[in-house]
Amino acid sequence: MNKRIVWSAALGLALTALSAGGPARADEFPSHPIRVIVPYAPGGGSDISTRVVQNRVTELLKESLVVDNRAGGGTLIGTRIVGAAPPDGYTVGVMDPAFLITPSLFAEAHYDPLKDFVPICLISVTPMILAVPSAFPVKNFKEFLDYAKKNPGKLNYGSPGAGSAGHLAIEQVRNAFSLKMTHIPYKGSGPAMTAVVAGEVNALMSGSALVPMVQNGQLRGLAITGGQRLAGLPDVPTFAELGYPQINVQTFAAVVAPAGTPAAAVHQLQSAFAGALQVPEVRRMLEDRGQLPVGGSSEDLGTFFKENLANLVKVVHDSHIKID
Repeated sequence: MNKRIVWSAALGLALTALSAGGPARADEFPSHPIRVIVPYAPGGGSDISTRVVQNRVTELLKESLVVDNRAGGGTLIGTRIVGAAPPDGYTVGVMDPAFLITPSLFAEAHYDPLKDFVPICLISVTPMILAVPSAFPVKNFKEFLDYAKKNPGKLNYGSPGAGSAGHLAIEQVRNAFSLKMTHIPYKGSGPAMTAVVAGEVNALMSGSALVPMVQNGQLRGLAITGGQRLAGLPDVPTFAELGYPQINVQTFAAVVAPAGTPAAAVHQLQSAFAGALQVPEVRRMLEDRGQLPVGGSSEDLGTFFKENLANLVKVVHDSHIKID
């Protein structure tokens, strides 16, 4: 009888310890490194944004962020990895406009950006810069419009690929002014920028990677999207300043997680990314690269996604873009 009492007491103590300690450990998020999927090769805008905030987010979470570049499939490879990951907060993705618009362009995408993912935090927004080769015979956006209208069908423009933010941005310009121009898609922003610098294409719209090329005179910046001029390009006006606020496609870097990720993990991640974006040095590094730091709540990012999706879908519809 005494042995049974001793064993029962020991078992009771063990169960009590497990019930007290088990859930507590499970609630400790994060308890190991977090994988951050970037659906592009290293060096692009989303990758740069991620690496700028990486160290500070690591400090705030007290766990490492491991950046995992998974390029390919028009961002589908990386996006699918995030969507298929366990919804535990340990796999997140840093996405750009392709994340929102790809399901409208590719029948095989098979995901809903608003239902299959949880918004966490908006790292940055980056205006799109309309640039032409330095030898191209226009000095400003008005001259560009006049030239394009006088030479219908003779101008071409490059993009990082069909359906990319750069493609949709210049399509928005083309539609607004009924310009007849030929689209030349490239396999990424690097080849597209090389082509416009070499004069192989007459125009390109891209993000912050164009800033140094405009600064050093390889390209001429004509106008940018967004609500404010870039600090690195103070002489390049916004489309809104020129009277065309409807030209508004921008790129961005936003953190998402698989649908079903626990609210506690979402909160911890959002707090860390938003907190990192309050650090002056982090903000300065983003701004130096032509990116405007944002932050904000998960709900803010959800609203941002809905507004941008509606805008991008309209561009796709107006341009009759469909990619099989």
